[in-house]
Amino acid sequence: MAEPRRQRADIRLVPAAFATWSGAGIFITLPWAWSAAGSLVALVVGAILALVIRLAQIGIVPVRAPFRSIGLMLSAVLLMVCLSTLLFSIGLRQHERTTTPLSIAVAHGQQLSMTLRLMSAPRPLDSVHGPRQVIFDALVVQARAEGRAIAGIIRVHVIAGAGWEDLAEGSEVSTSGRITPTPLQDPAVGYLHPATAPLNVVVAVDSPSRTLRNGWEASARRVWGHASPDTQGLLPGMVTGERSLMAPGLEAAMKTAGLTHLTAVSGANCTLVLTLLMTLLRSWHIPRFLSVMVAVLGLGGFVAVVGPDPSVLRAATMGAIGALAMVGGRPRRVGTLLSMSIIALIVMDPWLALDYAFILSVVATLGLHLFGKRCAYWLGIWMPQWLAQAAAIPMIAQLLCAPVLVLLQPRLTPFSIPANIAVAPVVALVTTVGTLGMAVTVFVPAVADVCAGISGAGAWWVGTVARWVSAMPGSSVAWPSGAPGVVLMATLGALIMLALASLANPKFASTVSTWIKSRVSRRWRFLLGFGPLTALAAGIGALMTLAIGGL
Repeated sequence: MAEPRRQRADIRLVPAAFATWSGAGIFITLPWAWSAAGSLVALVVGAILALVIRLAQIGIVPVRAPFRSIGLMLSAVLLMVCLSTLLFSIGLRQHERTTTPLSIAVAHGQQLSMTLRLMSAPRPLDSVHGPRQVIFDALVVQARAEGRAIAGIIRVHVIAGAGWEDLAEGSEVSTSGRITPTPLQDPAVGYLHPATAPLNVVVAVDSPSRTLRNGWEASARRVWGHASPDTQGLLPGMVTGERSLMAPGLEAAMKTAGLTHLTAVSGANCTLVLTLLMTLLRSWHIPRFLSVMVAVLGLGGFVAVVGPDPSVLRAATMGAIGALAMVGGRPRRVGTLLSMSIIALIVMDPWLALDYAFILSVVATLGLHLFGKRCAYWLGIWMPQWLAQAAAIPMIAQLLCAPVLVLLQPRLTPFSIPANIAVAPVVALVTTVGTLGMAVTVFVPAVADVCAGISGAGAWWVGTVARWVSAMPGSSVAWPSGAPGVVLMATLGALIMLALASLANPKFASTVSTWIKSRVSRRWRFLLGFGPLTALAAGIGALMTLAIGGL
């Protein structure tokens, strides 16, 4: 297999995406006046740059370096337009969040009687001590304080006890209590600990999407309920992202084995839906424009069924933009598509900038784009090509996501890459057949049951690998938390990738070794005397010893 050729990266939209993401991360923590002022400044700067470009094009204004490139200046204009739009969006939302009567009542700590509409189904809250609790997000759609109605609609995190766990998404309930305000960077206005059990419950009428999910869960229960409870709970998770049916022991095993991402619908599922629809429609000789439109609508329906999680939104937006690029006859460029999806999603929901699921999804996609083919080539020198392809995807995703995961859970899971390689062959089976089964569950339940049986075999294997790997000694090792843990994990990942490149290309290893020798003191050069690979192995071992030892 020939080494992949280096292609010129398409980075035209990267500055705009970076400015949008970093701007959102900063300004959602500030009062709305800062965003309003920033939006105006960015708009004025963009207008000035656009005017300069126009004057330069007609020869009135000479353009000097480094702005001699009109393309560079156009990129700057685009950056300012994106930033202005983003800050305007943040300012509007922060103004509404802090100035409505209901928001003011929350800020003053008033006791409220309210009606909640559940935005998500209650899920168990991890707690070692105390009674069992659940957590969910809800909208306060009506509120009263001291007998008078208070205008406004706000989003809250609800932490509740007994009696709340069986409520369904979309239901409306009445309760009372005080809402504790959250920082501005939290998408919800505050936390509510209800003072009562749910009152005046109005059960939501099942939406078409909820009906499909319920039907798929019923098929999984009929086929696997007695044969394998693990499979019964895992199958809905791998197809629709519904984790609430998984046993706590299996959920913990999936985390330890590094397989939790399989129960979060992401880019693989969206790509699958879009590809299948496009292939089917084009095989019927339907015009390209119409095929793309229908495929995008189908992708939108899939997102509506599984729920608009950050990673799903990112993948769906990227797929839709890619489909539109196909209509225009332009080549698919992952860098451009990823940048466009980042800009679009963060402008629509600026709080995604600090959402870990969104960050991990973008990092994994970027890593696969930059290093996926190259890693497959490195591994393909030592193993069959099909195995190298299967191993490269989870390896790159794990190495690049690990520094972010350390912030969530400071643990090293050394067997996560082998576990992902072991389950890789069945993931496509589960998602493909499972999505088909979910689509027909209402119309042809018998076919849905057959699909549940076939895809459930793959889910059974995933659950078996998760439990087996999590039971192995050293499957989860403590790692430093915070910034030191991030730096150490990123360094470990870089050393591992450098070792892979050195194994595949000894000339590259020799070049790197010579470069390092020329920049270190003579008394430390003996560390490279046994060869670059030995030095890399020693460096990886020393780094892990320091990290696990807590130094």
